[in-house]
This record gives sequence, C-alpha cells and structure tokens, in this order.
Amino acid sequence: MTRANCPSCGAPVEFAIGSSAVVVCTYCRSVVARTDRGVEAHGQVAALIDTGSPLAVGVSGRYAGTGFRITGRTQLRHQAGGVWDEWYAAFDDGRWGWLAEAQGRLYVTFRTESDAPRYDQLDLGATVAGLEPLVVAELGRAEVASAEGELPWRPEPGATYAYADLTGEDRRFATIDYSEEPPVVFKGTETTFSELGITGDAARTTRVAAATLNCTKCGGALDLKAPDRAERIWCPNCGAGHDITAGKLKYFGLLPKKRPDRVIANGATGTIDGVSYVVAGFMQRAVVFDQTYYWTEYLLYNREQGYRWFVHSDDHWSFVTPLRPGEVGDADSSYVAKTVSYQGKRYKLFQVATAKVTYVDGEFYWRVSVGETVDTADYIAPPFGISREVTTAGARELSYSHGRYMNPEEVESAFGVEKLPRPHLPGPMQPYGGPRLGCTWGVMMALLLIVAIALAATRPNREVFTREVDLLALAPPEGAPPNGRVVFSEPFELTGKYNVAVDAGASVSNSWLSVTADLVNEATGAMQSFDLPLEYYSGVDGGERWSEGKQSRRVYLSRPDKGRYVLRLETMWEEGKTPPPLRVRVREGVFRFPHFAFALLILSVFPVIALLARASFEARRWQESAYSPFGQIKTDDDDDEEE
Repeated sequence: MTRANCPSCGAPVEFAIGSSAVVVCTYCRSVVARTDRGVEAHGQVAALIDTGSPLAVGVSGRYAGTGFRITGRTQLRHQAGGVWDEWYAAFDDGRWGWLAEAQGRLYVTFRTESDAPRYDQLDLGATVAGLEPLVVAELGRAEVASAEGELPWRPEPGATYAYADLTGEDRRFATIDYSEEPPVVFKGTETTFSELGITGDAARTTRVAAATLNCTKCGGALDLKAPDRAERIWCPNCGAGHDITAGKLKYFGLLPKKRPDRVIANGATGTIDGVSYVVAGFMQRAVVFDQTYYWTEYLLYNREQGYRWFVHSDDHWSFVTPLRPGEVGDADSSYVAKTVSYQGKRYKLFQVATAKVTYVDGEFYWRVSVGETVDTADYIAPPFGISREVTTAGARELSYSHGRYMNPEEVESAFGVEKLPRPHLPGPMQPYGGPRLGCTWGVMMALLLIVAIALAATRPNREVFTREVDLLALAPPEGAPPNGRVVFSEPFELTGKYNVAVDAGASVSNSWLSVTADLVNEATGAMQSFDLPLEYYSGVDGGERWSEGKQSRRVYLSRPDKGRYVLRLETMWEEGKTPPPLRVRVREGVFRFPHFAFALLILSVFPVIALLARASFEARRWQESAYSPFGQIKTDDDDDEEE
C-alpha cells in the first residue's frame, strides 16, 4: 500500500492496489496520479450522482469461484440522457474486472486481446469477426461524468468516446471501448448480485428514502416503485414530467390533456407465472397505416426479475419479457427478415411499422418522451410473439422482446380486475380456440380400425354353398325363352347369427348375363329376392383401350333367420351369344369393408370441418397484415379506392 498526500488539498490518499493508475481524493475530488517522481493532480471530477446501487467501494464478492474487491468506479453519461456506473474490481488472481450496471442489468467483463473493427464498420445485429456468435446490440457514445476510488486508468471528466455492446446466448456479453487506439475489447457475462454474493442494501438508503416525492407543478405525491432505477416520472394528477437525479426532480414538460383509457392503475400489483409485479408506468403508442392504430403498454417491475411489459391492444393482452439480441436467430438484422427463431421455434413476420409514443404516465427506466419513435417489426408463432425494435435517435440500439398471449380471464385473475372486454377479432398472438379434433379423430380412427380388425378376425366367413353351372347343359323351363335357364342350389344351413354374402361371376365379354336370385327358407317359404347383373364391354377408340361393366357381383343379405335354405337363380343371356359358365358362391359371416369405409367417411367430416374453421380463423388473424400467407385480402377501403 502506498500512502501520499493529495497535491490539491493535502488530504491523505492511498494506493492499495499495486497496479492502479490513479485514485480520486475523497475530500476535493481531484484525480491523483502516481508517477516515478511522486503524485500529481490531474484536475477534479464532479460529484457522483446517487444511483442507489448495492455496490460500493470496498464491497467484496466472488465470481466464477474467484474473490474480488471493488476499488473504484466511473460514472458515465449516456447520449440519450441518464447515467450508468462501471465498477472496477481487483480479483484475487491479479486480474482487473469491470462490473457495469445499466437499465437494471449487471455485467462482469475482463479485458481481452481480441482485435476489433473500426467503429464505422459496425452495424446493429451484425456479428464481429473474432467475437462470434455475439451480435452488436448498441452503438453509442459515452461521456465521463465522475469517478471515485482507485482506478486502473485516468478518467478525464467531460471526455467522450464511442462504444459498442454485443450480446449472445447463455448471457454472454462484450463491449468494445473506442477511447483507445487500437480499440479495446472486454468480454464476460451478464450476472446478478446474488450470483456475486452481494446482498447488502445499505447503499440503497438514499434513493429508497426519496421514494415518495412531490410534483414540482401541482405538489401531488409521486410514489416511486423502483427509486434506484427510475429515470423519469410523470405526475398522475397534472401530467408534469420530471427527470429523476439522486432523489431530486427536474421538471421538463407537460403531457397532452387527453388521456387514453386504462384498466390497471399505477401502483397496482399482480401475479404472473408465480411472480409478483407492481405497475410502475403506463404509455400509449401508435402506428399509422391507412389510419392511426393505438395500443397501451404497462411497465411492470419486480426487484429480482427486473422490468416486464403488459401490452393491451384491441382487447388482446400479452406479457412481454426483454430478450438479448444474441438470443434471437435473425438471418439479417440489418433488414427485416421474413422469419426469426428463438429456442427452436420459428416466428413469421406479421407487421413492420414506426411506433410513436403518444402518452406516458408513471415512472420509466429510460428517458422516454411523447413523440419518441422506434422502428418495429413484429413476428408471431401463436401463442407467442417476438418484437424487434431499432432506435436511431441518439445511441443506435437493437432490442428484442418475447411476448406470451394472455386471455382476459388470466388478466382478471392476475390483477384482480373484473369484466374486461372480450376480443371480437383474432389477435396476432391469440391461439386458435376452436375445435381441435386431430387427436380425437386419431383416437376414433384407431378404435374403428381395432373394431374392424376384430370383426374381420372373429367373423367365420363360412362357405355354405359353391357351384359352377354350365347353363347350356340345362334344359330351358317350360314356356321360357331359349336363352333363359333356372338353377336351383342344393339345400344349405344358415345359423341366423351373421350376414350372408352371395357372389355371382361369369367371363362375359362384350355381352351380358342377367341373374335374378331368390333365397328361399324351406320351412317357412320366406324369400329374399335380389339381382346380380353381369355385363362387360371393351374395345379400342382412337388408339385408346376402354372398358365398362363388371364380370362379378356381390350382394349382402342382413342376417337371415336360422334354417335350411335353397338358392333359386333365374338367368338370361344375350340372344345369339354363348353364355359362359356361371359361378355362384354363398358365404355366412363376411366382414363388410364398405361399412368400414362409410364409417371412415363419416368420421372424416369432423376434422375437415375443424380444418376449415381453423383456416378461417387464421385468415382473419392475418387480414390486417401485409405479409399474410393467404395473400392480400381485399377490404372495403380497397373497393372505395378503385371506384
């Protein structure tokens, strides 16, 4: 440890870390540098802005099994407003590490020897050679605002430099610092205070004590929900907007007097997926197509989970979670891709627009203002969706969020509200709620098949009579024409338990053979009559062969009574032709495939109806999209324009 006196005020300063470059005097805030001739003062830094962080100089923790101690911090100002902290930690293995806090997230990074491209060669969503698979999520400029403690570099208050933040899967993170030449790459991961073993809340006291403030215009109470993270707040009484700095309010403007309808008040609490959230803010946004379309968004806050969104549009609701750009598979994020992927699911492009903030109320973690715009692209895979937003004002930032559809009943249960309006038209992320008969139809088909197999296996299919008859060998009955014959079968027994199939066949060719049959019960004389017409014609027409008719017929009789039967056949053939032999067979207990096919046809009607209903639902879902897979759907407005 090296002790010296501040060259500016004479107060004692200590260099506890052998590799540190400067230390900020706690009395006069001079930047004191160590040289081979002693110590030198290099100007003063401004007072720190209290951000309410649980981190502080002297706090220790562990990362990836290695202990560290925070020795100092710099406070940086974002070009879009607001500040963030970068804490410098000396690790037990001799490395310097950086802990950065921004928008409620915490990152640990270390300097690497990776090469980096020029700043003007970077683009949002692009990968950087040597840093794959990380993608560029933000491009901006930072201003050094203040510093404290012992640092490995000399801060210059007011100095600005460019930076690029990159993200990837598994919480990987990197930043490229363009304050040096060549630029420096810092790589690491997103983490949490609990993972670092840091749970102290002493440093939060100042901001938490200032959690209840008063509007500078009307004096109304402003109850902060996240005092350590809020950047702006709007008065719910008069609409006055304030920047928040160290628990102090700075007025900057009024909201429009016309307020949109809302169903959940700021400060309300609700439970979603087992996590309790408080409503911190409310905003209305709009896009313009043929007309202006509005929707509202509720900013939710949970101390452990951070910020989430509750989106309400056309009586549809969705719960939205921020994503890291590196987690989303976007084929070409410099343009609007037709599909993106996330966790193995593909999302289709639904809408591209520029969204504009038209109203805000409550507190927000960035300096949002009425009139702020972002370029958006919405993708859907119901009941989920992904939104892609590109900010170009100030810092250029690419962000994604993942939405899950919530029906009104879920919202009512989560926040204790009642009688929410139900949607009339399908929403972009709304899941299909109509008949889903695929599984039911499959089960029914399987059961039908099992029954069919069982019937086919258990039916006796017993042959009770068969005969081939030479019709010309028989004498014609008295009074019958010369081309007519009558045939009687030998008697046969039927059990009365099953159906009966009668088959007749003859090799007729370009002729016909008419067969009229009677199944006669010998005991009762009861008779069932039926026809078995046989005809077959064929030929060649225009070089193509054709044929029609059948050389065999089958008739099913529905379970005749038990008894002894004979089959009477009255036949007639084409005059002048020689009839072929007639084959006749009678079987009892035959499986009827046509019955199975008819049942199959009846069952198939239901899934067809379900498919048509779903197709209609999907067509209505996509009718407002310019990227509909059903093609452009003509509207009444189109008719008016043509006229």
